[in-house]
Amino acid sequence: MRKGIIIAVLLCLSNIYLIYAQHSLVIRGQIEGVDAGRLYLLVQTAEYKVDTLGAASFQAPDFVLKGCLSEPVVAQIVLEGYQGGFTFLAEPDTDYRALLKNEDGAFIRGGKLQDEWTAYVERSNSLFARIDSLRERYNMFRQQNKYRSASALNDTLKIVEERYEQEKKQFLSAHDDLIAAYMVQMDAMKSDMDIEGLRRLYDSLGEGAKNTLSVRIMKERIDRLEKTEKGRLAPDFTLPDMGGRMVTLSKTQAKIKILDFWASWCGPCRLNNPALKKLYAEYHGKGLEIIGVSLDNKRERWEDAVSKDGLPWINVSSLKGWGCVVARQYNVTAIPALFVLDEKNRIIATHLRGEKLHSFLKERLK
Repeated sequence: MRKGIIIAVLLCLSNIYLIYAQHSLVIRGQIEGVDAGRLYLLVQTAEYKVDTLGAASFQAPDFVLKGCLSEPVVAQIVLEGYQGGFTFLAEPDTDYRALLKNEDGAFIRGGKLQDEWTAYVERSNSLFARIDSLRERYNMFRQQNKYRSASALNDTLKIVEERYEQEKKQFLSAHDDLIAAYMVQMDAMKSDMDIEGLRRLYDSLGEGAKNTLSVRIMKERIDRLEKTEKGRLAPDFTLPDMGGRMVTLSKTQAKIKILDFWASWCGPCRLNNPALKKLYAEYHGKGLEIIGVSLDNKRERWEDAVSKDGLPWINVSSLKGWGCVVARQYNVTAIPALFVLDEKNRIIATHLRGEKLHSFLKERLK
């Protein structure tokens, strides 16, 4: 199950002010659909940290929002009480004009980076709309068995798709700056990219882009993901079990340890428990131990799930849900998530399930 708290929620909840430079920017504009409220100018400053650069109350339709920053950043204007926001490339000592509304036509203009990005997005959207139209006609011809027409249209479609990719490549190569950083950041977020993909993106960037806040945060994520790669020493932790006894990973003795991140509310986790119980019954006597790390935040729900599923292994939890520090240590953004460790607490496998996990244990616990 996908982690429910992502950056958009953090943006809405952030109310901590950070002024880390004396370079100002001003956004003036109008807002539609809300009579009055409060706007915040927010920026992600670390992987799990969002700070407020400025705030202002408004009476529709006009607003003025001011902030301070020391370098170009990807910023977001958020309306208090509403999820989401309006993202733009913010530069120090720059004035912006904006129209904020929850429909087509909203914009933020001003600054070299933002205006170049807006122009590129408009060109790309136009090409993408043409691609969608061509694909729709191509599928229609196929359904009507008009294969000659479909083939001719497919040739045109490929030309437009190549033009779209070429425009993206040329635009990216022309920007060793925040624009390049923002583009790779969006690619990584859209695909929930793994560490190898992140490394490839990072290595493809120039020094200018690497020096932006966005890519520094990406590097922070890469560094953290490396800590739970196969062959690495597993991050140590101590959490309480249901009886209040503190359990430390490194002090738990076993030839093979399985860390199973789960929760009572996670359907796939609960469905996987019977298979894990069979493995535990077969291999516990040969040196297997399982440590179930629950991402529940309600003790009664956690304990009830352990009891109903009859989980005989070590069960621990911080009862902080997705705020669990151990889940962050292990880069757990979706559950179930499983890590296999050897007796020296080195990670020897990840994300094994079913027959693959059984075969893995059978080979090592004879």
